[in-house]
Amino acid sequence: MFGNTEEYDQDRNGFLERCHREYGDVFSFDARTIVVSSPDQVHALLTRTNRDFLAENSPLAGSVDTERMAADAELWTTTRRAGWQGLHRRVAQAHAERLREIFLKTVGDGEIEVLATMADFFGRATADFCLSADAAGVPETLAENVAAIDPLSRDSLQLPPWWPSRKVRRFARSRKRLLALMTDIVRRRRSAGDSAAAQDLLGVLLAPGDQQLSDLQIERFLRGIMLAALGVPAAALTWIVYELSTRPDVLARLEAEAASAGEVPVMGDLPYTEAFVKEVLRLWPPTWLIGRTVRHGTELDGWPLKAGDQVLFSLYRLHRDPRWWSDPDRLVPERWLEPHVAPVRHTYLPFGAGPRVCVGTQLGMMQLTLATAWLVSGMSLARTRETEMVPDFSGLLVPRDLRVRLARKAVRQGA
Repeated sequence: MFGNTEEYDQDRNGFLERCHREYGDVFSFDARTIVVSSPDQVHALLTRTNRDFLAENSPLAGSVDTERMAADAELWTTTRRAGWQGLHRRVAQAHAERLREIFLKTVGDGEIEVLATMADFFGRATADFCLSADAAGVPETLAENVAAIDPLSRDSLQLPPWWPSRKVRRFARSRKRLLALMTDIVRRRRSAGDSAAAQDLLGVLLAPGDQQLSDLQIERFLRGIMLAALGVPAAALTWIVYELSTRPDVLARLEAEAASAGEVPVMGDLPYTEAFVKEVLRLWPPTWLIGRTVRHGTELDGWPLKAGDQVLFSLYRLHRDPRWWSDPDRLVPERWLEPHVAPVRHTYLPFGAGPRVCVGTQLGMMQLTLATAWLVSGMSLARTRETEMVPDFSGLLVPRDLRVRLARKAVRQGA
């Protein structure tokens, strides 16, 4: 009745790895799902999104209405065209200046559970980038919504929205609360009419343009951006901390580079730090499994597909496939500093690709690179326990219960 679901949920990555070894680059997961693995298959899936495939991310089950999904995709695409402008230099730099203060307030001395601390940091950072001065109360409400989504995402058997479950009710309440808060903020900001200042993403979305966006478009877009920009970078920075705790040679080089940069350096001043972040995202992509829903009858690499079918691929496997990467399971930041050893096309996709590529790619890289530089320049860290690290593939890819002890470095006289 449930096909491979039980075995898959017990060890998601292990199950996919075994199937790939046994069946090759394409295999059927169940009657309505296939898994693809080659770079060309993955590229075709992502670039044909919105036309032949749709990105569906609801944690609850429901009838597959591909035309409604297509309409939602068009709404998202229209809004994101304006959202791209939110990443221009002036807004990004204004955010970077505020980001350092947020980092210093949320990442302090003592023993921490890394993922929780980094989620707190990125919740505040994301709310600041999107809303700046209007962000009060948003990080807490956003964190509540993310916490309600997590237990639903860990089970492949999705529950319908009417199911009498505490998990479903909690998700519905948290989603409603966040949307109500966003509605209030957007309407107040629009009434104030100060979007010309455009010091955050909301200001950009409200600014007069070729196509005026509705309040509903902006509210849904901002919620989607904030949800994506909290969990994924928090998981990425958690992996960064893990790698810093195990690679003293890399840590020393990062410290030397950060020492020569200013308090809020530009990306060009941190080439090794940026390469390190890229390599961590290759080894430990937080969104390690990506799926698409088939919009209408079509085919992918010769496989016939019907409307409503699902196509999945493992970014974790793609990033570690020895066919495309040398020394694939080892952290090698230098591979990103030598153009002549650029990766094989379509084999490195930490932010996705195609029409639904992450709108916050540049922002995410900037935040992660700066946070890494501030961490190594201002803090010393040590693992609080030397147990073997266990990666958790049940939702976002994270290390289970990673704890470290942080201590602020003494400020040198005259520095």
